[in-house]
Formats: sequence, structure tokens, C-alpha cells
Amino acid sequence: TMTCFGTLEGHKYSVNTVAFNPDGKLLASGSSDETIKLWDISTMTCVGTLEGHTNYVLSVAFNGAGMLVSGSLDNTIRLWDISTMTCVGTLEGHTSYVCSVAFNGAGMLASGSYDKTIKLWDISTMTCVGTLEGHTKFVCSVAFNGAGNMLASGSYDNKIKLWDISTMTCFKTLKGHTG
Repeated sequence: TMTCFGTLEGHKYSVNTVAFNPDGKLLASGSSDETIKLWDISTMTCVGTLEGHTNYVLSVAFNGAGMLVSGSLDNTIRLWDISTMTCVGTLEGHTSYVCSVAFNGAGMLASGSYDKTIKLWDISTMTCVGTLEGHTKFVCSVAFNGAGNMLASGSYDNKIKLWDISTMTCFKTLKGHTG
């Protein structure tokens, strides 16, 4: 049976995003209170609060190397070292809200934004290595495939685009959603 085994409470406002770390022992939650909380699932307790964003946190994602990334209504992306619970970098470049972030497992980060673009970032240099354009409305979701060489993006334009990361081009647009 499907039962709730616990409720995590502590944010002052709505929780907009959640993500497990790769081993499933830690949960991150991003909130409209401009913070990210880290939760130990075994004890059901908050083990840290990450502060630095100046507006709602819309998306969080872990990589496999102890890093968490967050996207916010403040138009920035923040990279957090989980072992020290500190911000190790702020990525700027989007001209509107950062709605979705995702790691590919090979040192690359994708971010989708209300500015209708997707940016690809090299985490080792903390620089933008490409901007993917083609959506006509907000990009609200990004996800890498398992190999990390393909990115899917979802948009308010009712389309899903598939991108080849090596060439940074869209090779397929999926249509079918009506909203």
C-alpha cells in the first residue's frame, strides 16, 4: 500500500521543488521563502538551510559529486557544496526567471528560463558554453537523458524539443500537448 511515512515541515512559504541526492538519503527542497532546506531522510530532520537567493527558488537538482544547483526567480543559478553547505558560485546570464535546472553527469548543467532560452554551463569553469533558442514561450522544464548527450526541454509553447548536446542543435520537436 502507498502510505505517507512522514511530513517535513520548516519552510515559511510554499515548497516549489524537491530533489533527492543520488543515494536517496538527502532531500533538498526549494521554497518561496527564498531558501533551500536539506533534509536527512533517515531522521526526518532538517540538517541545513541554504540562503542566498533573493526571490523564490523554483528548481533544485543534485549531481553525483556532492553539489546541488538551484534556479530562482532572481534570474540566477546557484551552485552549492553540500559538505560545507555554502554557495560556491552564482551563474548569471538569463534575463528572466530560471525555472528548471538539470545536471548531465559529465560536468554540464542546463537551465531553462522564462526568457525562452536554455543555457548550457560548464561547471568546472562556471561559464556558459551555449544558448539554445527555438522555443517561443517560457522554458519550464529541462532534463538530460542517461548518457548526458541529449537534452529535452518543455515549454509553455506546448512543445518538447530534443537537443543534441555535441552540436547544440534541436533535432526534433514533439507536438501533441494542447497546453
